[in-house]
Amino acid sequence: MKRLFPILTALALLCTACHTQEEEVATFNFDNTCWFDGYEYFVGSPDTVSDNPDLTIFNGGTLHEGGSTFALLKVATDTFVIQPYPGEEWTAVGVEGDTAVLLEHNGKRIIVCLNPEDEEADTLWMYDPGDKSPMKAYEDLLIQKRINSLAGTYYDSVKKVTYHFADTTLVRTTDKGVADTQTFHFFYSFEMPSHLLQLSNGEQFWYEITPTGMDLFKAKYWSEEDDYMRQYRFAQLKKQ
Repeated sequence: MKRLFPILTALALLCTACHTQEEEVATFNFDNTCWFDGYEYFVGSPDTVSDNPDLTIFNGGTLHEGGSTFALLKVATDTFVIQPYPGEEWTAVGVEGDTAVLLEHNGKRIIVCLNPEDEEADTLWMYDPGDKSPMKAYEDLLIQKRINSLAGTYYDSVKKVTYHFADTTLVRTTDKGVADTQTFHFFYSFEMPSHLLQLSNGEQFWYEITPTGMDLFKAKYWSEEDDYMRQYRFAQLKKQ
């Protein structure tokens, strides 16, 4: 399942139906633009589809594999119908036949796939790779998303330890004021950043974000797969 960015509220979507930048949106060119849905990336193709100039195709994938595709059939200045890539039977974004709209949100271009029955309908955020390749810039977005999800202060009420995550630094402080500061990075599983944190002191643990905070698990290395397997939970942290 994709890990998706939070969807805009229904009120925000209704408001954008009356946006005042229709002329600007009408001239928007998807060619070579890069998009991120929180898990995969996509690049708009400059190639046109014969006999269908209103169809824009997108190609993408993850750091592990490509082959994720979809297409947008233009039906109005900022409104599209989601289609499979020509010759494919499925779409990596949304559902075939669903409506998608091109909007601006907080100064950034987004594509919102509207499906009244899907509370987690896809949202794609346009990004600028700068002088990097679209895939490398996408990797940076993945890492930053993981860092953002960790950011904050958590408390282990059993061991009386406070965990504070900021950027790639973890500071653990006991109730007696003894602090331990470590940097961390994410272990890559199948070329993708996983939920395993590797600390600068050699310590490793698996984390899972919960509605109230974070659960921490021991992890076991499997040399046959060059990967880690989550094991037993050793801490339940409450976000402060």
